Amino acid sequence: MDQVLAYGGLRLTPDMTIDNCPDLDLLIVPGGWGTRTEVRNKNLLNWIAVRAAKTRLTASVCTGSSLLGKAGLLDGHEATTHWRAFDFLRESAPRAQIREDVRFTLVEPIFTSAGVSAGIDLALRIVNHFFGIEIAKVTARQMEYPYPERDLRMKDS
Repeated sequence: MDQVLAYGGLRLTPDMTIDNCPDLDLLIVPGGWGTRTEVRNKNLLNWIAVRAAKTRLTASVCTGSSLLGKAGLLDGHEATTHWRAFDFLRESAPRAQIREDVRFTLVEPIFTSAGVSAGIDLALRIVNHFFGIEIAKVTARQMEYPYPERDLRMKDS
């Protein structure tokens, strides 16, 4: 398989393609500048929709939520994204309940997060979801990162 060149020059060598990907317990859809063009990639959007229907949990970080929205997965669901991309998410997911006041949403079977640090918070909550609070807290401690005890509000309520 061909290497993928990521933003900043990071090279990734995939072990699988979307054509031979096995069933997943967890699908995480990352964000970034590439989402602006990928929201028109019908093959990718269909793959996300089909995979998400078979996973226990689907999550997104940052503008990955716009891909979930374009795949039709956020209709009637709460979702968030990076603060600079709320308009992009509204365009991609017009029937979603966009939350501008939270770092992440935790409504099964779809979790979404705002930017990078919110994605770390979400990742720890996903560890909790699958393995329990004690493992999640130990994971956060190992990372020297505070465990997100609650849905930390971005604005004072």
